[in-house]
Amino acid sequence: MNYIPLYIKTDNSFQDSFIMVPKLIEYAKEKGLKELGIADKNMYGVMDFYKLCKKENIKPYVGLEITYQDNVFILYAKNYSGYQNLLKLTTIQSERELTIEELEKYSKNLVCLLPYESSNLLTSINGIYENIFRTYKNDQERNNITKPYIYMREAIYLESKYSEYVKYLDAIKEGVELSYVSSNRLENDIMPHANIDESDYDTFRELCNLELPFHQELMPIYENEEGIDSVSFLKKKCIEGLKKKFGTSIGSKYQERLKKELDVIISMGFCDYFLIVYDYIKYAKENNIIVGPGRGSAVGSLVAYLLDITDIDPLKYDLLFERFLNVERISMPDIDIDFEHNRREDIISYCRNKYGEKRVAPIITFGTLGAKQALRDVGKAFGLDLNIIDGLCKIIDSKLSLKENLANPKVSSYVSRYDNLDKVYNVSYAFEGLKRHSSIHAAGVVMSRVDLDTVIPLDKSHLGFYTSGYDMTYLEEIGLLKMDFLAIKYLTIIHNMIDDVNKNYNANITFDNIPNNDKKALKIFYDANTLGIFQFESDGIINFLSQLKATSFDDICAAIALYRPGPMHNIPEYIKRKNNHKNINYFDDTLMPILKSTYGIMIYQEQIMQIANVMADYSLGEADILRKAMSKKKKDLLLQEEEKFSKRAIAKGYDKELVSKVYGMMLKFAEYGFNKSHSVGYSLVSYRMAYLKAHYPKIYMANLLSIEMNDDSKLKKYFYECHKIGINILKPDINKSSIEFVMENDGVRFPLTNIRNVGINAARIIINEREKGEFKDLYDFVKRCYGSINKKVLESLNMAGVFLDFGWNRRTVNENMDSIINFGELIHDLDEEFVLKPDINIVDEYSKKEIMNSELDIFGLYLSVHPVTEYKMKYKNAINISDVPNYFDKRVDAIVIVDRVKEVNTKSGNNMCFIVGSDEVATVDITVFPKTYEELGTLNKGDLLHIFGNVEKRFDKYQIVASKIEKLEKGE
Repeated sequence: MNYIPLYIKTDNSFQDSFIMVPKLIEYAKEKGLKELGIADKNMYGVMDFYKLCKKENIKPYVGLEITYQDNVFILYAKNYSGYQNLLKLTTIQSERELTIEELEKYSKNLVCLLPYESSNLLTSINGIYENIFRTYKNDQERNNITKPYIYMREAIYLESKYSEYVKYLDAIKEGVELSYVSSNRLENDIMPHANIDESDYDTFRELCNLELPFHQELMPIYENEEGIDSVSFLKKKCIEGLKKKFGTSIGSKYQERLKKELDVIISMGFCDYFLIVYDYIKYAKENNIIVGPGRGSAVGSLVAYLLDITDIDPLKYDLLFERFLNVERISMPDIDIDFEHNRREDIISYCRNKYGEKRVAPIITFGTLGAKQALRDVGKAFGLDLNIIDGLCKIIDSKLSLKENLANPKVSSYVSRYDNLDKVYNVSYAFEGLKRHSSIHAAGVVMSRVDLDTVIPLDKSHLGFYTSGYDMTYLEEIGLLKMDFLAIKYLTIIHNMIDDVNKNYNANITFDNIPNNDKKALKIFYDANTLGIFQFESDGIINFLSQLKATSFDDICAAIALYRPGPMHNIPEYIKRKNNHKNINYFDDTLMPILKSTYGIMIYQEQIMQIANVMADYSLGEADILRKAMSKKKKDLLLQEEEKFSKRAIAKGYDKELVSKVYGMMLKFAEYGFNKSHSVGYSLVSYRMAYLKAHYPKIYMANLLSIEMNDDSKLKKYFYECHKIGINILKPDINKSSIEFVMENDGVRFPLTNIRNVGINAARIIINEREKGEFKDLYDFVKRCYGSINKKVLESLNMAGVFLDFGWNRRTVNENMDSIINFGELIHDLDEEFVLKPDINIVDEYSKKEIMNSELDIFGLYLSVHPVTEYKMKYKNAINISDVPNYFDKRVDAIVIVDRVKEVNTKSGNNMCFIVGSDEVATVDITVFPKTYEELGTLNKGDLLHIFGNVEKRFDKYQIVASKIEKLEKGE
């Protein structure tokens, strides 16, 4: 067949097509189509299309739909030069409407296909394009135009059965119900619907022969202040770094390592890469932006350490450069950098200003319609009650397709229960997996020495700056530099803590000068007191630490590496060996230096590489290839490597049985071995947080509470932590509370903003007024603030207890609220001397229980008195929830308030439930089996329960399995 399907629109034209590029290629293979042409409103899908076509020996034609003066025409690239003009045009089109001058400027090597309905554009573009084809989609249009013409019709689905779904697509796109849509796109499949002369395509085919180049030299060039070449400048900076880090007594091993690394970096052409990273990290540090000490394999580079890209001496921790970069495994370097989450954009802006607006761009990503979103979108088009759709979405498993979900009896039963829901479900099949929108990758940034829109499309349709028009899949293959600028919340917390420490204690601490091996900091890990510490906050890892009893930085690194799904089963053995120093097996004395720090257990990828190096004389580059093959389970390669490893090791004198055993252990551990460089980098962040917690606990907790102030469950955890380490949570006070939690001599003060109905604006009004002078009494407060804040805010402030220091209790203020407000209103209208303060009727305070309920309402948690407390005094045997881990496999009783209840149906058809309960400071999971649950009856959030049961362990978490439950008070 000579016919070429052109003007195929893919789902990259969001909500405008059912055609996904991979399915298009599959369809073409089935139908024997050897040529395809896409033409979306953008070029998002071009690279996927081009690569898949080439893979399947299909000739790709790359086009772009152009809108000009409300008319549409298609431009196809003849060659790479034409493709580059399409890149320019799509970039401009993402910003605004194209001008005729721009169409002319970027017209070379493009073929114009002008649809019949856009015939009025012919005069305007006739002199612009060398090759213009009129297009027709039926016999009538063909008879009304002259050659050169070509058959072309917009295709938005592959097969005609999809025609019935187009109206739903249009409804979703327009955000309206089906009744408001009139769709006439019924014949928009890929095959022709007219009598066509296939010879019409011959000229077009000869004109368009696009070949895209890859692996171009596009890395930016770092122009240094000395005007010397990048190789010389990198060497100079490394030598300066050596002297700065080690003074004049530089050991030979450092000099040899530096020479080796520089040789590799220079030979691979990556000098500019290192200098670019060096430059923006230098900018960050000079502008008081905290940069992480290093992450990933780059921590193994001495050059990175000497340039201050990382803060870790790789030789000190036996970190390997070859795990990062080696000539045996040619790949781009990958230096990922952590920045404070609120300063990341500053770094990107710096790079954009330095290298050019179009040479630095965040990387685009695409959101697709998952099962739930497809149901919501289609359900809305049908006008179905959204509560019905939400009910269905709650029982849908997001990991499964809609068809797979229908096998679940709950899903099929629910679908059949409501009118039209089965039709919504069936229609949603056609939408599942389609691209829905674009967004920005959380970390990825692409950089180039030339304007990016000469090699990839740029997009400015959503944000005020350019983003890449291709996702990250092909950027490096094209030859572009891709970097990850990661935004880390914990670095912002650390920055704020350090600022507070320096201000309150007249200190001069920086993130980089926190001392190493501080005993108090290490004791934080020894005591498992790591709540709020980066990487060490989960209940599971805290439990691990409580058994580990970490005494060194090496233990911290090992904990991060071990506490993951794969290697977790090694934790008990690691703890036993560390604490008892028994049963430690190094396999052979020559391997002791490699395995000693981890008590003979292979934890790190670097250890596998070192063993291959020592036993079988692998170069470290070869060893990295072996490590990667092992981790990926590449069977053919592993068989070759085993023979090679064994032959070399036996030749060195190792016993054959030992060699086989060690290789087997390497293979086993390589599957989940952790990158030690990454572990050391992240452990350093954790250690530095521990230092701040150990030495400045009030500042530490105030900042931690502030960053999580909108998360009630975390606040409760952190309040418990404060209680545990002896820090008081001070009640909110109108003259002392701020926008965030703040440190005081007596503890940490609760903020105004966490009082219900008191938002950030009301809090700022109060604080700005207070800066003029403290409020003397409630009259003074009302006089100065009422009007700027309303009665609702005033009532919430009162119930929060912020006015208690003025001498009146909450109930008294509430009983007299109208009189107080009246005073506030009058004093704004009259001179103060003419307004009398009202007489206040003093009444008794609310009961303890009323205050408790009020606190829960106002703060979202119990701040002063907890409902559990009085029952604990009554039931003396009830344990504190925080002590549950100490009673493993023992019977306990405890008093809890119910935070959450989840009822489940057992296989035998009985009901049981899982409870999350809490006391004043901690929470616990409680499992209630059917018999106990049946005796208990209904259960609601807020119920007070007396639990009797056994402490058990599920995975890495302690829980109570209830044998008896008494309901003490009803909740909601």
